[in-house]
Amino acid sequence: MALRLPAPPDPPGHGPPAGPGPVVVFLPAHDEEATVAAVVARVPELVAGRRVECLVVDDGSGDRTAELAAAAGATVLSVAGNRGLGAAVRLGLAAAVERGAAAVAFCDADCEYDPAELERLVAPILEGRADYVVGSRFAGEIRRMLPQRRLGNLALTGLLRFVARAPIGDGQSGFRALSRAAAAEAEIVHDYNYAQILTLDLLAKRHRYLEVPIGYRFRTTGRSFVRPLRYLRQVVPTVWRELDRHHRAAASSSPSDPRLTHPDPRFTHPIPGRVPRWGSVADP
Repeated sequence: MALRLPAPPDPPGHGPPAGPGPVVVFLPAHDEEATVAAVVARVPELVAGRRVECLVVDDGSGDRTAELAAAAGATVLSVAGNRGLGAAVRLGLAAAVERGAAAVAFCDADCEYDPAELERLVAPILEGRADYVVGSRFAGEIRRMLPQRRLGNLALTGLLRFVARAPIGDGQSGFRALSRAAAAEAEIVHDYNYAQILTLDLLAKRHRYLEVPIGYRFRTTGRSFVRPLRYLRQVVPTVWRELDRHHRAAASSSPSDPRLTHPDPRFTHPIPGRVPRWGSVADP
């Protein structure tokens, strides 16, 4: 059984800036009528001189989520029935690519994350320094997080850091941004959730990873879909299947790519827990 990705990911660095197009931010939402309008209202109209489009992916809500999101100014994409967070993110990424986004971002619609920090996440992508940016709560300001939630996040992040061969500081963050290419290539093969699967998929495909500090506060309304035992039962087997999928792809690919057969020793760290310096959390 494969325990780690076939090779370490590429480090962030200088690259061509993003092409033309808006910044598209979408909010996956299920029964978030208490908060969705407030989150939409905090999405900036412009970031880095680019127009921002706001979408809400209404994942089969049984309340007024779609109505209130539209009234707040978002474009609403509704699906019948609650398919799951992973499915909602998959739909949001596809919709953003169809709209010609130069950068795509998403965050939860429950007020745990502040869309006003959008530029912090998309700036490295627009500047060409990264392809996949994750907002790190542990490098920023956590105004409230339940102790058991913090412990669980740190444990799962440690596991993801090991299997991904990457310096991941917050593996479960709900505020992320992708380049147009990364969004188009992303495969989320799990309807229940996306966090670990999306990261493994994009890093295996050589998209450059970066974390930036963000603020966070635990939700005060509604109820999170995460139940620890169910979450682990759903996520852990899918992580192993994702690793196996990428090992099979690496084995069938051409050996002409030296990164697959002879990874750069500067970015190879066989000792669990040791990570290269390039991935340390950085504020753009």
